[in-house]
Amino acid sequence: MKTEALQIDLAQKILAIKDNSLLKKISNLIAKENIAAYGSNGEPLTETEYVKQIDEVINELENGIDKGSTSEQVFKNISSAYNLE
Repeated sequence: MKTEALQIDLAQKILAIKDNSLLKKISNLIAKENIAAYGSNGEPLTETEYVKQIDEVINELENGIDKGSTSEQVFKNISSAYNLE
């Protein structure tokens, strides 16, 4: 089945579902597989992985683990990584 036909078929089936728990399962599956961002090394991150990373950073900031970097420190790190110095 071609992609467009498969999309239409799935959309029709999803629209016909009345069971909220099944719709939530479908939504969670899509969130797990959906590429939401790319990591610093260029690796694709699913929505679930991306949210997890953001939550970890927020937790570190709230607990004082990560004091953050100045823009000068960030530039220095990037320059070193790409031999720009």
